[in-house]
Amino acid sequence: MSKIRVINGPYRGREKSLADKPVTIGRDAEAGVQILDRSASRFHAEIFPVGGMFFVRDLESKNGTYVNDEKIGDEELLRERDVIKIGSTELIFEGGAALTDDDSSHRIAYRDDPDILSNTLEFRLDELSDISESSSAVDHDNARSLRALYQIGRMQAEARPSEVEGKVLAHLVHTMPAECAIIFRREGPSGRLVPATVRTSAPLIQPVISRSIIKKTFSENKALHIANAQADERFDRSASVVQKGIRSVLCVPLAVGGQTRGVLYLSRGENSEPFTNLDLELVSAVAIQIGLSQHAHEQQRRHRDALSQVLSGLVRSLEAKSGVSGSGERCARFCRATAEALRLDGESRDRLTHAGLFHHLPRLCGDSSTAIITALQDIDSFAGVLPLLTGTDAAEDVEAQVLAACSFFEARTSAEADADVNAIIEALRADPAYDPVVTTALHACHLDGSLYSTKTVPSAATPPA
Repeated sequence: MSKIRVINGPYRGREKSLADKPVTIGRDAEAGVQILDRSASRFHAEIFPVGGMFFVRDLESKNGTYVNDEKIGDEELLRERDVIKIGSTELIFEGGAALTDDDSSHRIAYRDDPDILSNTLEFRLDELSDISESSSAVDHDNARSLRALYQIGRMQAEARPSEVEGKVLAHLVHTMPAECAIIFRREGPSGRLVPATVRTSAPLIQPVISRSIIKKTFSENKALHIANAQADERFDRSASVVQKGIRSVLCVPLAVGGQTRGVLYLSRGENSEPFTNLDLELVSAVAIQIGLSQHAHEQQRRHRDALSQVLSGLVRSLEAKSGVSGSGERCARFCRATAEALRLDGESRDRLTHAGLFHHLPRLCGDSSTAIITALQDIDSFAGVLPLLTGTDAAEDVEAQVLAACSFFEARTSAEADADVNAIIEALRADPAYDPVVTTALHACHLDGSLYSTKTVPSAATPPA
């Protein structure tokens, strides 16, 4: 038996047995022997057997394949200790079986056993939360925790980013149960910890919060479990947690991207059983999930901001050639301000910002606009914008209506240097082709000045945080 062994590079020491089938070598993960070399093609070369001997052939690679430092032509017979060189990566042809064969799939044995299925319980994913509980108290608590984490994981996977925290806190209030569940975050300018999301067990409840607990958790980066505040030596009789009748509290740090950004706070009133240590463990695990979700959301936001800057630069370049500089950013600003006035969610605001930026693409590029739109389809963050640009959204769709009204407003105000803005807006509001709710929101943004705020659109000159 023969083998090849990688003798340098990131995969140094990796071996591959050679048998009765060809083995490819290249950069692609699907190659028989993957090598991480910039000079290698995806499928660069191939070793194949002929009558007990092995040959190597180049698979029309860009940089060629070498054996003992000589570039091969069509194919080359391999002899013991020959060195195959691809880019800067070297592989040696040797006798013997590979000790660390990367392809171990041939070792797996399969067996069909229909009887196994007759003793198998089946659950759909949406049924997992309904699994019956054990009579054991310990098993009951563990099952409750596992069920809660599963349900919270589903919420974070399925809900919109703006809705995740509210749904998670509402679930905690119901399942713990708790009188209130609150996320406090550090406010940038002041540094104060302020409530970002609040959920209570009943609509009229006004939670009483202990600042001392929040500050201690945040400053020391430690979870606090107050089983009975009335008897806790860490708080004197004048502390708010005692005076306000708070019986039991859980407060855990909320870390995002490795930095403590706030706390998750739950409390129960005087007439409730105190939280347990298991409750603390569960809430700590939930805080980790929230932090990971928030970090992912922030990374996506940075990606979108960077994308906005690149797109802004592209639009500016096209506008400079057409003599309509600033048109895209003005329309994007109008769209964003109107969307905020209509209280559309963050995703809608981002879509409208990008759509406003490119609203005049056909005018800028003519016949080439179709090719550009096709290229933009490959950008995941831009996929939802294309229906707005191509006009495939229904006329009653609020985003399409915002883009239509803002595009009209931008075109009219740009065409006339001394245009009467109020008259243009009144014409918009009187035109039945435009949604009166949208045009009223646009008018309100004109009156309060937000329509012209440069803060609504990311600057192409400012890198993301």
